[in-house]
Amino acid sequence: MDKIMQLLKTASDRVDRIAMWMSILYAFLVTVIVLGSVFLRMAGRAPSWSEEFARWLLIGIAFVSSSIALKRGGHIGITVLVKSIPYTPLVKLIIQISNILVLIFLLYVLWFGIDAAIKAVDQTGDIIPVSVIYVKLQIPLGVLMMIVHVLYYIAGVFTSDDPKKFLLSQ
Repeated sequence: MDKIMQLLKTASDRVDRIAMWMSILYAFLVTVIVLGSVFLRMAGRAPSWSEEFARWLLIGIAFVSSSIALKRGGHIGITVLVKSIPYTPLVKLIIQISNILVLIFLLYVLWFGIDAAIKAVDQTGDIIPVSVIYVKLQIPLGVLMMIVHVLYYIAGVFTSDDPKKFLLSQ
């Protein structure tokens, strides 16, 4: 079990690092595109594609960065009950049920996110003549990153003496 836990921890840490760099890149590109577009608009030469491309990058930021928030316990959660109860097997069960329910929800979103992306293959942007599948694939990408973290948390609750370390929100 220790090897599986170490493998999941390594995968979770690497996915977190990749998501961080992707979010930084997306945020940098949005900043450059929007500022460049503002200055070019003042000069009367604003590109028509900048608004649409910035919107696509913001969608990527939302879904990829959500995995960063999940890893760091930044999502909204009600942990007052679990934190107020001293450690008992009931606390471990509550945390595990919560993590499994989140995993089921993420699998549901993954399924329909992939379905939405596949259906968007022939659809292009209003201004940018590129398939919207690349934008819609941000949904399953962010969800897959979150699934890696949740699997690590589920395994952590089984192996840890302190399951409260594996709450999805702090």
